[in-house]
Amino acid sequence: MVRKEPGASWEGFTEEESKLLDFLDHLGNNGWARNSQTEAVMPAILRDCERAGLNLPRIKEAMASIGYGRHDLHQLDRWESKRTTGKFGR
Repeated sequence: MVRKEPGASWEGFTEEESKLLDFLDHLGNNGWARNSQTEAVMPAILRDCERAGLNLPRIKEAMASIGYGRHDLHQLDRWESKRTTGKFGR
């Protein structure tokens, strides 16, 4: 389930960053749980975010602003660990 309201914008983010956040929100429909879909996509999308200047703290702040909770945001930390170390974090 996408949490951002239809038509709402990501305040303070560029158009490119907003598109990346929209896609992350779409992937977050299961709290970014580890499964075959997220395994294939999350490291790449987080790399794209970094290349666009969108770091993990800003991503988590944006996702928290639309209702993702502590557990969901922790999953983003775990995916960032997978992206940077090759190992899914704890």
